[in-house]
Parts: sequence; structure tokens; C-alpha cells
Amino acid sequence: MVRMTMADMAELADKRPGSFRLENADTDLTPPAHAIQATRDAVGVDRYNSYLPLHGLPELRQAISERYRADLGLRYDPDGEVVVTSGVGEAMLNVLLSYVNDGDQVLMTNPTYNGMAQRVRLAGGGQVFTNQVEANGWHLDPSELRRAAKGCKVIFYGSPSMPTGVVFTREETEALAEAAVENDALILFNGAVDKVLYDGKTVINPATLPGLRERTITVGCVTKNYNMVGWRIGWAVGPRELLKPVHDIHIFNGIMASGYSEAGAAAALSGPQGYVSASVQTYQRRRDALIARLRTIAGLPLVAPDGGYFFIANIEAFGVAAGDFCRRLLEEEDVAITPMNAWGSDDFGDHHVRFIFTNEPEDRLVEAANRIASFVDKHYRRG
Repeated sequence: MVRMTMADMAELADKRPGSFRLENADTDLTPPAHAIQATRDAVGVDRYNSYLPLHGLPELRQAISERYRADLGLRYDPDGEVVVTSGVGEAMLNVLLSYVNDGDQVLMTNPTYNGMAQRVRLAGGGQVFTNQVEANGWHLDPSELRRAAKGCKVIFYGSPSMPTGVVFTREETEALAEAAVENDALILFNGAVDKVLYDGKTVINPATLPGLRERTITVGCVTKNYNMVGWRIGWAVGPRELLKPVHDIHIFNGIMASGYSEAGAAAALSGPQGYVSASVQTYQRRRDALIARLRTIAGLPLVAPDGGYFFIANIEAFGVAAGDFCRRLLEEEDVAITPMNAWGSDDFGDHHVRFIFTNEPEDRLVEAANRIASFVDKHYRRG
């Protein structure tokens, strides 16, 4: 059995020019024009070539604050309740380093973004999982969640959840919130892709629930919501007293985000927001085209994502490990997808693979699915 990471698959696909890139959470859509221009205008200007302010340019902190107020009705003071970081990954790690001591338990969903699970380990925390139930569209079991949460210091999750793309319902969000209150736990909410939503779905940020703002830190970024992958701008927002240690750790971990990138991010967040809905419409068409073809492949059950760039399918019926399936598919058909080994608990993912639909146009997504169908017929059809 071959256990392969996302990086392994990307490296192999890089060596095959013209391959179908369904493994990497990139996009072929151009970022907002006004964000690109603001970034260009900042290059060479002394103000943006500086260490200061370490916690982010005031106009970016203001833009982040205003975005949460306009979108969710949440109010965060740009001076003390917003910290700008070098991507959302740094923001997540900063919060975990602030609130997790060696052995403290952190509750996550299973599956979850591997970068979330491994950052818990980097912070010295103990991983605890509550299952997303595949047979129930990857939704949570509230009773199992309540049992798993006992004794946890942090509840760490995202919606849409990566890699399943499920958007948790209000009832699920309330169950997570109740578990946090029962255990006096911090909620660390990953909202990195909370604007990429399909079929009228809405993300319930836990900080909007009664009494939950004071125990919630939300992390976000411009990476996926605005297709600004290379800018590497993220942030953490939360009550002043919760965010103070996060600010301190940011100084010694990330030091500062790129000033030029901050200028572009501020423009994206404060400028016209129609760009986001147009991107989402494009992605929904791609999602639908890919899934329609994949669903004609017998033995490949999948749940259509409510949001995000991604979804996963179950290949258990083919009797092959995910890593072997993905490597052979790339070698024979030039189609790159990702095995989900340890995307969540260490024993998760040997029978699940992930598809990304944001980096290829519809016709190539359909052709990739055609190749997968031929590959399955060739190797994994019984009788």
C-alpha cells in the first residue's frame, strides 16, 4: 500500500505537463482586478516595505473588521481585535500555541483538513475526533459529538468542512457551541472558505450565536474567497482578551505579513464584492459538470459539496488503497487526485480520494472523469 500526501501527488503531477490537475487547491481564475492593481501600486512604496505595524496595516484591519460587520453583524475593533498573519495557517497555529499546552485535548471533525490536524500536534495538543457520518451526507452525530467533546480545551472546526465540502447546519453549529460551553472550551473556527457556497447554503459562524462571541476566535484569509492564493494573507479576529496572546505569538512566529500583499487584500475586502459571487457561479458549474460524470461510475459513491473547492469519494468497492489508486491513475491517465490518508484521524482515508474542481475548465473536468471511468473499467470491474 502506498501512503501519499497532497504534496507527493502535486510533485508527481508537476512532472507530467498537461496532466489534469484535480489534486491541488489552486484556481485558474484571476484575482480581483482592483486587488491586483493595489498590490502593484504598493510595490516600491516605502510604507509597504516595512516591518510595522506588526499586527497588520490599519486599512487592512479596518477592512477585515468592516467585512465581518457587513456580512455577519459581528463587530471587532480593528485596534486589538484583529491580527493580520502570513496566511490562515499561521493564524491557526498562533491560536493553538496560545491556548493549548502539552496534552490538552482538541476536538476536530473526522475527516478534517490535514493542516488543521497536524497543527494541533505541533502545538502539543491531543487529537480528539467526532465523526462526520458519510451515510448522512458527512453531517455530525450530535450525541457522539457531545461524548467526544468531554474534557476538550478547544473545539476546532471549519465550515464548509474540508475535505468534504459539507456546510454544517444551524443545529450542528449549536451542538458544537453547547459542547464548548459544557466544557468551558475555546471555539477556533476556520472560515477560510466561508464565501464559496452553492445551492443557497449559508455558513453559521459560531460567534453569531447568543453568548458565543466571547469564546470564539475566527480565522480567515483572502486565499480561496478571493482566489488570491499567492498573497498569503490571513487573520484572526476575536475578543480583545482572547486575541492578546495570539498577537504576541504572531510577533515571534510570523513577525509580519507582506506589506504589498496586505495592500491587495485590503482592496479585495473593501472593494466591490460581486467578484466573489461570479467566481462561485463558475465553480458551481464546474462542480456540477464533474459530479454528473463521476456519478455514472458504478461503485464510486460521493456527496456533492455544499461549498469550497473540494469533495471526496469512496473507492472501497474497488478493493484498492487510495494511494495506489491515485498513483496508478496519474501514471496511466494523467489525472491527478489526492488520497485522503490521515485527513482526520490517522486511520482515516485509505478508501477515500479527493477531487478539486477549481483549477480546470468544465471540458477538462469532464474529460478527466471520462478517463477515471475508463481506468476503473479496466482495472477494478469484477466479472
